[in-house]
Amino acid sequence: MSLELIKETVEFDQIIGKESVQIIVEGDIIVPDIKPDILRVLQIDGKIDMEHVDISADRLNYRGQVKVKLLYAAEGSERLIHTMSGSLSMDDFINIDGIKKEMDYVMDYSLEHLDYTLINSRKLNVNALITLSAKVLEKKKNELVVGTDSLVPIQTQSRNFNYYRTVGSKQDKIIIKDELTVPAGKANIQEILKNDISLSNKEVRAGDETITVKGYLNIRTLYAGSMGEKEIEYMEHNIPYNGSMECPGAGDGVYCYADIKISDSNIQVKPDLDGEERILDVEVELQVNIKAVAVEDLRIIDDAYCPGKDIIIKKEKMPYQRLVNKLKEVITLNQVINIDADLPDIDYIYNVEVRPKIEDIQLFEDKIALEGSAEVKMIYMAADEQNPVCVHESMIPFKKNIVAEGASIEKKLDVKIDVDDIIYSQESQKEFQANIILNLDIDIIDEQKVDIIIDMTETDLDPDIILNMPSLIIYMVQCGDSLWKIAKKYNTTVEELVAINDIENPDKIYPGQKLLIIKKI
Repeated sequence: MSLELIKETVEFDQIIGKESVQIIVEGDIIVPDIKPDILRVLQIDGKIDMEHVDISADRLNYRGQVKVKLLYAAEGSERLIHTMSGSLSMDDFINIDGIKKEMDYVMDYSLEHLDYTLINSRKLNVNALITLSAKVLEKKKNELVVGTDSLVPIQTQSRNFNYYRTVGSKQDKIIIKDELTVPAGKANIQEILKNDISLSNKEVRAGDETITVKGYLNIRTLYAGSMGEKEIEYMEHNIPYNGSMECPGAGDGVYCYADIKISDSNIQVKPDLDGEERILDVEVELQVNIKAVAVEDLRIIDDAYCPGKDIIIKKEKMPYQRLVNKLKEVITLNQVINIDADLPDIDYIYNVEVRPKIEDIQLFEDKIALEGSAEVKMIYMAADEQNPVCVHESMIPFKKNIVAEGASIEKKLDVKIDVDDIIYSQESQKEFQANIILNLDIDIIDEQKVDIIIDMTETDLDPDIILNMPSLIIYMVQCGDSLWKIAKKYNTTVEELVAINDIENPDKIYPGQKLLIIKKI
């Protein structure tokens, strides 16, 4: 009977390529005919709407737009502040060698900077600086040798093979609908000037073939009051959301990755029961991308031989990733921030936006040291007719030392940082307090190429080799020796060496120790 290999097929994600690029998207935005002329731009912001991503040969293609929102002081209008919107199209690709249509991708994008030039009172040119980061993966199936079947006494040495694989993934949408009421004491709504929607207190949990996501939707609204009432008003609402989706493979011991983005929103004003414009009809769409990952353990054959036979082993290098550790950490920032002296005094704060960034990461033995900063943009209303809406930007640096079992200088890190919550308060006309909670999601990854047995064949030993073997050998153990190495070299077995030499623990031999080896062939 010939030597047969017992194999097990495993599947895991292999990174084919990753790339990060910065692009500039530019275009003109025209004031709609029904809007008054621009006297002065008060505030501009934007949001990336990624509409389509696909892979072709060596290319990751993307298409979308930057939705731009503008607050401006109007010329020749009864009301000072007006709003308008526009969009900048983007349609391009990222070069990543080796990628193909059937592969999977992960794509992150962020709007780094937005600038404008006022061409005339009806037209402005807008430039957006965007960072795009992409990673393309392929599901690889590999056959690993876990055992042998032979009539001859094949000696095998096994080792643990740890890997992680995607057991389930899901893309879904959560639709949030609600009716929000203008708080008592606030003016009726004439026109919505600005809506800012953010997510906070996000939670992701894996259950029995199900993943649940929940958190809060924070909606801040700046609006123009009805004629005869306060011109500019502000209100804030929090809406809880909760959604579950089927995800085969999700359960205990499975890591869940969730990317939750606001993909679309529609907020309209409607009358209440008294016919007054005091209701916001809200519909927000969340795009949820879920991936469930399991860490698998497998015992595979690492080496083999047979006393009296020649075992020819064929190996090849296989690249793979091993999840060493997964950590969740929290960074809390508390700081009083002073606005620039030349800015008007704060009347009330409309919104505080935070964009965190990791700038430096160092790995040590069982420790991670990282540094970063949080860009804080505070939008506030001022009692100043010339500058009623103002923006102050500042930076809060942070450092974090993390105890991380399994970390070392040669490991790789996958770090995601996200804003969990922002609490702010006005301290005086020139300063405000910002309390920011950041969430860190850290994967410690061992990227390596390992020698994997792909084939073994059995042949007879050269008769001359057998004849020249001494009948009795007294061997002195050298540094780095193991019973396995010695037994393989001298065509015996570990069991024979243990029995003949009365060894109590086969894993403990020491340099200088003498072993008796008897020829058995």
